[in-house]
Amino acid sequence: MTHRIALSHASGVAAAAILEKLSESGVAPDSLVLLDRESNVGKRLPYGGSHLRLADQAQYDISTCALLLMPQADADLEAVALQQGCLLLSHSISDPRPAVFLAADGEGPELSYTETRIRLAGPELSCLLPSLIELDRLAGITQLNITLLRSAEFHGKAGVDELASQTVNLLNGRSVESSVFSQQMAFNLLPEASDWTLEADLRHYLGTSSYPIALQTVNVPIFHGFAAAVQIQLATKVVLDDCRKRLSALHKVTVKESDASPISDCNQSFSCVITHLEQAPNQPSSLQFWMVADPMRYGLANNYVNVTDFLLKSFL
Repeated sequence: MTHRIALSHASGVAAAAILEKLSESGVAPDSLVLLDRESNVGKRLPYGGSHLRLADQAQYDISTCALLLMPQADADLEAVALQQGCLLLSHSISDPRPAVFLAADGEGPELSYTETRIRLAGPELSCLLPSLIELDRLAGITQLNITLLRSAEFHGKAGVDELASQTVNLLNGRSVESSVFSQQMAFNLLPEASDWTLEADLRHYLGTSSYPIALQTVNVPIFHGFAAAVQIQLATKVVLDDCRKRLSALHKVTVKESDASPISDCNQSFSCVITHLEQAPNQPSSLQFWMVADPMRYGLANNYVNVTDFLLKSFL
């Protein structure tokens, strides 16, 4: 791969996962430039058996790069990328079009040569889609209820640091302050406002605009990881073992009989685990399961790098 790729906010949680996946996919160190804020310029990050120095993302000439991967919202950098003609990939930009998702063994997305920016699927959507699409192909989903459990890393390094600080302070009898979260996050559960964009993207990929989709999001006091409790109503009856086999055949998906958690099964993993795959008694057209994953690796990084590989091979 000879085209140059820029990765912004390179010292962040999401960027670390993308870097790991880029290295795994064979992107050479001299094909990649790491960008960050001025305070981090000059620092070195390990990559592919070597180290890369962080450059100033406010000053770097990104017109020399074919792609800019931007895993953190940054309106100024977005404007520069558009001005300098570098194709922008980010899950953190606003775009009325459906988010782009590409599974490792999936067909390439429909994109034109005139694209200037592409909104990528976020970590939760990228975690959920492979399994939901497969079950929809098997029996047709007619109703979907999902409870999403978000760890502190969904709020970046600041969220992880705030949870750590609050935990230490509370264990030592000190008061806590909250700036990232609306209230104390340590030893607590906090609801999140509904994400209507996520619902719209789910409807796009599942090919529906009508059937009920219920999404609930809860912030949980763990540092890393993602979990989802999923309940599905299907158009036809299914055999549980058939569902298990179809899901197990998906790339990087493991179906287990025993309990699974983000920490024990998916910490720093590019795979996801499904467990408690069940049907309610006498309800052969219903299904429920528990999914856990490392959202920045299995979700975000896999999609960023899959789309990057597709673009470099097909367009650039």
